Amino acid sequence: MAIHKVTDSGGEPCTWKVTHFANISGSEEFVMQLVMEMPELVDASMIYEPERQKLKEAILAISFDGLMPAFEELKRIRASTNQSIPDLNRRQLYEAFTILLWRSFKDLMQRAAKLMEPEIGFLFQDGPNFEKGLTAWRGKRLIARAVAPYLRKQRTTWQNELGAFRNFLEHKDNTDPGVYEGHYSPAHAETLFETVWRAIADILAMLVSLHLPPGTSLVEMPSEQRNKVMARRFCFAVQGIPPQKDT
Repeated sequence: MAIHKVTDSGGEPCTWKVTHFANISGSEEFVMQLVMEMPELVDASMIYEPERQKLKEAILAISFDGLMPAFEELKRIRASTNQSIPDLNRRQLYEAFTILLWRSFKDLMQRAAKLMEPEIGFLFQDGPNFEKGLTAWRGKRLIARAVAPYLRKQRTTWQNELGAFRNFLEHKDNTDPGVYEGHYSPAHAETLFETVWRAIADILAMLVSLHLPPGTSLVEMPSEQRNKVMARRFCFAVQGIPPQKDT
């Protein structure tokens, strides 16, 4: 399976350039949620053109410019477990993976998030400024009270540590390299990729939900109710009408 990218060249759609972008299956869950489903959620929102198209492009960039390259590094990490390679080359795989994954979250996701909620930049600030920004946001958005524990948990369980490791790789401060030795592990890389892309999907879906029409909400379907072929995670609930099973 492969991902193909279509480039609008300005002519008729049949003339647009199609390139083989990556050997990544469309059935990968991060592809289904962030490349296929998330733009559809935006289409149902009250974000209108031209802002809608800008937002969808920013969301797609998270995958095409961040998560997919990181996933390719993860595939190389998987392959390296059955190979005898120099330690320098092995460590470079994890370091490239880390930088790409942090870019996906810190830069690309933030860019998309701010198109929906300009104040959301506090997510990426240090502890005191994060709490200050969260408090201010809570005064504007009722949902903030519900999601605050989730956002704090992301910071303490992986976000702060990933950001620190990325900063160490980019700037080589005086931190003992042994502090980050656990990051050079296939199991850690697998868990981290899963954790980061799911956090991106959670935050984007939460922000999209702020822009749905009155009386409409976003509901996460139980896994057993999702379509087995195109497993959409969310459905819409309209006040007075129960959510429908994905078919």
